[in-house]
Amino acid sequence: MKAGLVLACLMLSGGIALADDPAPFFSADGYANIKIGMNSDQLERAVRQKLTFNPFANHGCSLFTTPQMELVGLSFVMDRKILVRINVDYFSASSQPRSIKTAAGVGLGTSEEDLLSAYGSAAVVKPTPGDPTWHTVSIESPDHSNGLIFETDGKKVTSMRAGSYPAISLINGCP
Repeated sequence: MKAGLVLACLMLSGGIALADDPAPFFSADGYANIKIGMNSDQLERAVRQKLTFNPFANHGCSLFTTPQMELVGLSFVMDRKILVRINVDYFSASSQPRSIKTAAGVGLGTSEEDLLSAYGSAAVVKPTPGDPTWHTVSIESPDHSNGLIFETDGKKVTSMRAGSYPAISLINGCP
């Protein structure tokens, strides 16, 4: 039964190697075997495909996804060939990012009330620039090097990202 769950997760995740963990969590450190701080070679091995980012564009910083990762709503930011951020978002009607959740059970579509309840005083809420009814909710790792950021429309989580500072706090992840 466990092998079937692992196979199902591999198929849903677009080929992310999940080892024996049938329910990986999205965290400040990464997702499944994709970890913040990996170099480009390690990330290619983790997603089991060649990456299409350009390490020379935008001063060595690039936002990209792959067809398989796009299906589950994942995109990445590499800065000088180091993974600094993972985004979870809706790319199209065919993407399935709702399956990606934190250990606290928060994912896209979670109510802002449940998000704030899950993280309590660790959650810092700020109005989103340009529309104060939308919110940016930040949770820092204990050592303050990484974090999670959730964007909400004031009611539900519409996107989330994990990564290192400052990339996680920048609009597109690149300086």
